[in-house]
Amino acid sequence: MNGQYTIFDLLGTTAHAQSLVDSRVTRTITKLVQEGLIAKMPSDAVLAVACLGDPTSAIRRLADAGVLPDELPEEQRWALSERLSLGPADLSARAVLTNPGRVAVFLGLPEAHSDKMATLPTQTTPVYGLFPHQRRAVMEARTLLSKGRTRLLLHMPTGSGKTRTTLSMVCDFLREHEGRPVLWLASTRELLDQAAREFHQAWNALGNREVPILAAWSGQDWNSDDVIDGLLVASLQTIHARRNEPGLLRDLGRRLGLIIFDEAHQAIAPTYRQVVEQLSVAGQPITPIVGLSATPGRTFAGSTADEELAAFFEHTKVELDTATDGGAAGPVEYLIQQGYLAEPEFRLLGELPDAEEEPAAVGEDPAELGMDEDDYLKEVVAATLQLVKESHRRIIVFAASVDLAHVVAATLRAAEVLADAVDGNTAAEVRDTAIRMYKSSARVTRVLVNYGVLTTGFDAPQTSAVVIARPTRSLVLYSQMVGRGIRGPKAGGNKKAVVATVVDPSVPAFGTIAAAFTHWEDLW
Repeated sequence: MNGQYTIFDLLGTTAHAQSLVDSRVTRTITKLVQEGLIAKMPSDAVLAVACLGDPTSAIRRLADAGVLPDELPEEQRWALSERLSLGPADLSARAVLTNPGRVAVFLGLPEAHSDKMATLPTQTTPVYGLFPHQRRAVMEARTLLSKGRTRLLLHMPTGSGKTRTTLSMVCDFLREHEGRPVLWLASTRELLDQAAREFHQAWNALGNREVPILAAWSGQDWNSDDVIDGLLVASLQTIHARRNEPGLLRDLGRRLGLIIFDEAHQAIAPTYRQVVEQLSVAGQPITPIVGLSATPGRTFAGSTADEELAAFFEHTKVELDTATDGGAAGPVEYLIQQGYLAEPEFRLLGELPDAEEEPAAVGEDPAELGMDEDDYLKEVVAATLQLVKESHRRIIVFAASVDLAHVVAATLRAAEVLADAVDGNTAAEVRDTAIRMYKSSARVTRVLVNYGVLTTGFDAPQTSAVVIARPTRSLVLYSQMVGRGIRGPKAGGNKKAVVATVVDPSVPAFGTIAAAFTHWEDLW
């Protein structure tokens, strides 16, 4: 046999198949070879396939299939090339006839099965996979819950995939507890939207049945009777607003199997704590709560609020185990070294407020930055233009006020830079368009200036530079802003990132991502 397979492999018949290879077919094929329509004499396996039925019509079938004159319509060429693991440019008689098994596919025959045939797959890639440190975090959290823990906090650096890691665990829970829905609580539209969309993607890959995704935020209508399975994504404000409806919290709590609290440092706020605890204790047994946070505290200097937060989650914190992989001094250093997070370069932007004093709440007065408005605009625009000059294609600017955000964006546009400004009052369709354009893969430079809307729930891994042009003593807020630009190459981001900030990086806990990540460690 000249081919890779025998006639019997290809046809799955007995020895009488050899009789199909008669002189008429051989002569016809030989003539086609002589006329240059076939590069060389095909194997006897191909001849055997051609002899199925009338030899003349069999040869015509070969030609119609594109094996001979290579003249299939473009759409069919693409489909067949994919089935045969050939590029469209290689879809030729020569390429097909080198492997008799491919001819069988062309003719619509089942592919032969033989020990001598194509090798079996040796590797597969999951549709919704996790990195090793994420898988270990899920395993530890599941172990703690299985041992009866009712409160725990998943502590992962900003940009390390908290949402993806947690939703993998949520999918595990829903597969194992049919009819026990999960409640995902968050405080902003961006976080809620992100959770709903990410769960849709996760469940498509990991789910075992059809489940609902119920939305309860921004006035969307919902009823506790609808919460029978799947995921309820709800804003803290919406649940709190309906807390006095007779039996609502009790009925909802009895249905839930698990509660996820995003940005968990808000769990002890007076407006939400009572609601969350009522939901948790409404059922029997108590519904577990898993909190998510990159900064498990509420204040920079430490306070009773920080201690209350640790107590609320029963001083149980799940951290990333990076030592198993020969990690560096801590999780953040490991994630940077391994390319999960970008390596940040911190730059000081303009003059600073007095670092010894607690700045007043940021308002419309740029004097709170320690500079007048003209100096502020000059510093912020100059820093942004320098980043553009350094070939950063996606840059986020956190302005000190709504008005300043729009002035900065307008000034950048006047300097011929594509820039948009968004804030809490921006119309939804305008904000969504600006964000969609920013997230696009177009190889042009774009700057997104904002005030108060992109600190959480905004995922644009291609962002390689952040300008923090607003003062803050909130380590939580500062970490959230820094986190918008430090996705590493393994997470679809960049190897290096730049953070230009009005917050002095030399101030303890503000100087590095690692310092912010471990700032509240003693409380836990």
